Amino acid sequence: MSEENGYTKDVEVMLGNPKKALLAMAIPIVIANLVQSINNIIDTVWLTSIGVEAQAAVNVIFPIFFLTIGLGNGIGVGASQALARRIGAGDRNGANQVASQAFILTIVISLIIAAVFLLSAEYLIEISGGASNMDACMDYAIPIFVSVPAILIGDTFSALLRSEGAARRSMIIHVIGAGLNIILDPIFIFGLDMGVSGAAIATALSVTIPLALVVFWYFLRKDTFVRIPLRRFRFNVPLIWDILKVGIPASLELVLMSVVMMSMNDIIDGISPVDGVAIYGNSWKIIDLFLMPTMAIGFAIVPICAAALGAKKAHKIKEVYILAIKYGVAICLMVSLIILLSSQYLVIPFSYSEETMAIRDEMAYFLLICAIFLPVCPLGYTSAGYFQSMGWGMRSLSCTVVLNFVRLPICIYLGDTYGTLDAVWWGIVIAEFVGAFYGLGLGAYSLRKMLRGGYPKLIRKEDFIAD
Repeated sequence: MSEENGYTKDVEVMLGNPKKALLAMAIPIVIANLVQSINNIIDTVWLTSIGVEAQAAVNVIFPIFFLTIGLGNGIGVGASQALARRIGAGDRNGANQVASQAFILTIVISLIIAAVFLLSAEYLIEISGGASNMDACMDYAIPIFVSVPAILIGDTFSALLRSEGAARRSMIIHVIGAGLNIILDPIFIFGLDMGVSGAAIATALSVTIPLALVVFWYFLRKDTFVRIPLRRFRFNVPLIWDILKVGIPASLELVLMSVVMMSMNDIIDGISPVDGVAIYGNSWKIIDLFLMPTMAIGFAIVPICAAALGAKKAHKIKEVYILAIKYGVAICLMVSLIILLSSQYLVIPFSYSEETMAIRDEMAYFLLICAIFLPVCPLGYTSAGYFQSMGWGMRSLSCTVVLNFVRLPICIYLGDTYGTLDAVWWGIVIAEFVGAFYGLGLGAYSLRKMLRGGYPKLIRKEDFIAD
């Protein structure tokens, strides 16, 4: 730590040059998310040898799994902006209190969610489009639902680390977890002959074991800038609200996305049972992989802009926002070109067996269609991150609402009218363009208004609460 102000090097970078801060935060997040996405793909590749039913089961459970991540991510995002804002304002004790409130809140909520998921597993699978493949879906779902507390606690720890600029440590957690899953998958799936349930058990263990490292950093070595004081802990309502006023909309964003994914599975299952769900889910895993840099930039600007808000540096906020959009668009243009040139090769890992080879061409076609909207995706992701950093959780939520409220009716209409998967794919393209430009328009308007009218109302004495 710096002897002058007690800041770690990570905090100093986050509070320093915007370009350096954005790269220092985004690159580790990209690596972590990239490794996790590759891990998800490898999961599916192993299951390809079992058959389409196993692939479809994973794709049915994924929206529910994503729902879990969304709930944990909401607390993480809310804590991230509240904590980073206090770091920017020089209130280290306030940041510590935010961290402890977020940690305990995550434990309580995660236990409740795990219980609800386990008690309603069959119903969740039915509404997610897995009714025709119930046995395989249940085999995969139960171990995943049991691991919900570990998933949410890990996500909150990752967010706390990013809040103080320690994105590399957050990356280490995810890389270790993904590495464990890659090693354990073949052992449980084939070595122990557990099939699709083995893949789920490997995932559960891979998200639980790395938590030991985080506990070591925070509670044993104690070398993080932000600490988590638990002695004489009491819930602090104002601090919890400071977390949840951004966290709740952020959770609702991913909850809404999960519901839409389940609805999309249901729409597709009505046109092409099992095969259609496998085509959509497998192809979307590839798209998620290519969107990792864009999503990482959206995550990275939250603590950077929140810290700048706490330090009352409006022009740094503007610089980071514009820079993030430029980086995101440039990256996605390159990604679209890669997909256009290699779509047939990208789908081979998902279609190398005799049972899955029949869906290869349709997957490649879907990827080509997705390449059309990818360059505009950063407009929405970056704007959402900017809104969250400013404490405007409802504005961030509105971006997701617009995108998904447009997607479902269009896909339903086109699917019912033409009765083909192609029609549904083009509905997705239309919705992505509408959502992206809505986010950009609202982001530009909000930034201009902030620069002309002063800072958000977050800059108040009562926002910085002591013991």
